[in-house]
Amino acid sequence: MYVSPRHFVVSDPAPVVVPANARELFAKLDHSERAMIADEIAKLETIHELCLAFRAVDEDAFGEAAERLVFHGAHGTPGVAEYLSLEVSALLAISPGSGACLIGQVLNCVYRHPLLWDAVRAGAVRWYRASEIISEVNAAGLCQAAALWVDQQITPRLVSLPRGRAMRLLRGYIALADPEEARERELKARTHRHVTLWDPSLESGPCRNLTGRLDVTDAVALDATLNQLAAVLAADGDLESLDQRRASALGILADPARAFQLLTGQDAPCQQKATLIVHLDPQTTDTDLAVARIEGHGSLSRETWVELLGNSRVTVRPVLDLNAISPVDAYEIPNRIRTTVCSRSPVDMFPYGTQPSRNLDLDHTDPYVHGSSGPPGQTRTDNLAPLTRRPHRAKTARAWRLTQYDGGWLEWTSPTGYRYATGPFGTLRELRAPAA
Repeated sequence: MYVSPRHFVVSDPAPVVVPANARELFAKLDHSERAMIADEIAKLETIHELCLAFRAVDEDAFGEAAERLVFHGAHGTPGVAEYLSLEVSALLAISPGSGACLIGQVLNCVYRHPLLWDAVRAGAVRWYRASEIISEVNAAGLCQAAALWVDQQITPRLVSLPRGRAMRLLRGYIALADPEEARERELKARTHRHVTLWDPSLESGPCRNLTGRLDVTDAVALDATLNQLAAVLAADGDLESLDQRRASALGILADPARAFQLLTGQDAPCQQKATLIVHLDPQTTDTDLAVARIEGHGSLSRETWVELLGNSRVTVRPVLDLNAISPVDAYEIPNRIRTTVCSRSPVDMFPYGTQPSRNLDLDHTDPYVHGSSGPPGQTRTDNLAPLTRRPHRAKTARAWRLTQYDGGWLEWTSPTGYRYATGPFGTLRELRAPAA
C-alpha cells in the first residue's frame, strides 16, 4: 500500500494472473491469423496470374456463344477471357457475379492502385480494406491517372489510420483528384435516389429492412409526416416507442387512404392491391403451426401471412402439380411450364447462382432441335433450367458441359474438369480434384 500526495490510501494492484498455456495459445492464434493472411494473398496473386494466362481468346471464332474479351475492371485494366470468371466463381463457391467482381477488383488493384497492391501482398493492408478503397474510387468514376494519384496519397496512411478516418480522408482525396468530376457527381446525385427493401433474414423475421436516398426537401417533409403520424398513433393509445411508431407510420403511408384518414380525420376508400406467391407445406396447412414461404418475404408464421394477405379467412387453391405438367413440342415455353420450372428452381442453376429465376431465360439443357427431325416433347420441365446470360453462353459454346437429371438436378463439368451438381438444395462440389 502507499499514500498518494492527497492522502488517499491506494492499495497495491493485484498481480495479473495469466493461465499457464496462455502464451502458447496466443502464439497459435497469431500463427493461424498469419497463415490465413498468407492464404488470402496467395489466392489474390493466383487470380492475377490466371488473368495473365487468359488474356486472349480465339479471334477467329464466331457465333453468339463465341468467347469474348471482357473488362471486369475500371479504366486502365486489361480484358480477360469471358468464361474465366465462371471457373473462378464455381471453384471459390461464390456466385458468377461475385467471381467477376473479384477478378475486377484484383485487376483494379494491380493496374490502378499499385502501391495498395504491394501493401496487400506484403500483408500490411488486408484485402477487405483494399477492396473498400478500390470500390470508393471506382464509384467516383476516376480515370486511371486520377486513381494512381489517390493511391499515392491514401496507401501510406492506411497502416496507421482506423477505417473511419481513412475513409473520410479518402473521399477528400477523391474530390481533389478531379474537382470537375466531383461537381458532376453532386449534380448527378439525384439520379441515384432510391428506396430499397433488403432481403429478409432470420433476424428480421416478419419485418423488412429499408434504405433510401431522398432529396433534402423530401426527406425533411417525410421526417415531419412520420413524426405527425407517430403522434396520432400515440394519441390513439399506441404504447410503442417513438422509433416503433415511426416505422408503423412509414408502413401506413403505403396505404394513402389510411394515412389520409389518420392525418385529417376523414374517411377515404382503401385502394391497396397485392399479388403474393405462397409456398405451403400441405401437412401443416390446417394447423395453427403452419409456416409458409412467401416469395420476396421469406418464411413467415400463419398469423403473419394471414395479416399480409389482409384477411383472417384464407382459401388456398393449389395451382400447380409439379409432377403433372405435360411437355410440348414447341420451342416457346408455356406459362404453366415456366411457372413449374421457376418454382422447382428458384434461382440461376449455375453453381452458386443467386439470381431469381423468374427474371431469367429458361435454357433447353439438351439443345432444341427445330423442324420435323426433332424428337417430341423437347420443351419439358426436366429439360429446362433458368440461367443467366454468361453461363448460358458458356454452355452453348460447350465450354461447360451440362447434364440434367430428374428432380431439377444438373451436373456441370468445367473446362478444366471440376464437377458440380446444382439442384433444389443448392450446389454440391465433387471433392476429387481433376486429373492433371
